[in-house]
Amino acid sequence: MNKELYLNKDLQSTLFFYSPYNFDRNISREKILSQINQGIQKHIDNGNYFHYQTASDEALIIYEYLKWDSDFFKLPTYKIDYLISNSKAASQQALKQFIADVLPTGAYVFGEFPSEDLHSLQALGLNSFRLIETRLAYFNNHLHDHQQQRFGVRSAQESEIENLRNVAAQMVNIYDRFHADDIFSREAADSFLSVYVENSIKGFADMVMVPNEPNLPADSFLTARYQKADWEVLDYKISKMVLSAVSAATNKGWYIKLISEMMYHMRDEVGAQSVILNTQSTNRAVYGSWEKLGFKMGGVSHIFSLVKQ
Repeated sequence: MNKELYLNKDLQSTLFFYSPYNFDRNISREKILSQINQGIQKHIDNGNYFHYQTASDEALIIYEYLKWDSDFFKLPTYKIDYLISNSKAASQQALKQFIADVLPTGAYVFGEFPSEDLHSLQALGLNSFRLIETRLAYFNNHLHDHQQQRFGVRSAQESEIENLRNVAAQMVNIYDRFHADDIFSREAADSFLSVYVENSIKGFADMVMVPNEPNLPADSFLTARYQKADWEVLDYKISKMVLSAVSAATNKGWYIKLISEMMYHMRDEVGAQSVILNTQSTNRAVYGSWEKLGFKMGGVSHIFSLVKQ
């Protein structure tokens, strides 16, 4: 597989928006594109690509088989990381052939695509993919200015896993990818989030923060990943908050407190300069809270899925 397609100057301008960091102007465009291109080449070297070409059109689909998800949901699960093409027609035909030639019958495939990639978004619809989530990315690259009231917090302990699993399962957001996609039952979606927080406490996340105040149960959490593997590549220290849940019955008001305290943690203990997080476009209360803490919207993306019949 040669590099001419995904290194094409015009296509690089679209690929740039696939980066979760594209909106932070403290990171150079060249470093972001270098990281993307290295990732694409690694997938190609591992054989995780589908190449489509005619006399006039060309497209490249970079994808992964997700073994953990496949085992958990008992459903062969694939993720499209990039759909790169020189035309909407190429994207449409490449997807059609990818579904026919790569995916086994009954397989589930999804992908997250930036709003800027019009070829892919339109081709997905023409191939019967369904929109299941519109996602907003927010960021704060002024952690050095963060000054808010302090609250007591600490790391979650393994002894608290069962309680926090229950919090995750009970505080459901019907618009998240798993609950919005009717291929998953409500029970399976709830269970997935419960297992996710359990694995986060066991080491999948770099930090799982919970309240630590007198006479207050730790019935809320916020997970984070420091993303340090990207720091050297990007020449910039940027981290990510990932998953949260707050019991409305016992921890009301603690969502914004955990976000604020995680900002302090990222800055003062981790050394991050910037932090990113995502939510659904429907989650107005959440991004309203973020904006109070100085976050700005960086971009919009869309998650599509399909089950091969």
